Amino acid sequence: MEISRDLKNRFLSELKYVIKKITTEEDPKRKAYFLSAAHGAAERTMRFYSNGELYIIQAILNLNYTAVTGILNRLASGDTAVPLPEDFWGEIVSNLTDLMTLIDENRSTYPVLERIMEFTYSLTGPGHYTLGYLQSLSS
Repeated sequence: MEISRDLKNRFLSELKYVIKKITTEEDPKRKAYFLSAAHGAAERTMRFYSNGELYIIQAILNLNYTAVTGILNRLASGDTAVPLPEDFWGEIVSNLTDLMTLIDENRSTYPVLERIMEFTYSLTGPGHYTLGYLQSLSS
């Protein structure tokens, strides 16, 4: 995704801060709070630059945040039907880091966006079931 250096630097600076806070915070609710700034940063960038790929980045990061808060709320209420994946926060950080790299290098972000969507889907009941079912068919 090609974007002006100034806008790119602001967007990447925010994502870097989000990653730092998710990595250093202990409380999952606080981690999720900072995760919400990822799609917020994309939306702020969209106010100054119109680009289809940026719209998709914002939408997927928003869906990811919604799914993350959803699973955290379900688990807090005692609903354990969909467990928290191993290295849950590590995967989020890895995906955001890879997204930053692709944006910085003016490369297509779609490969990492697909990964984020699969991860996001896995946090839902239907997604957890379907991905588990498909995995069982291949083993």
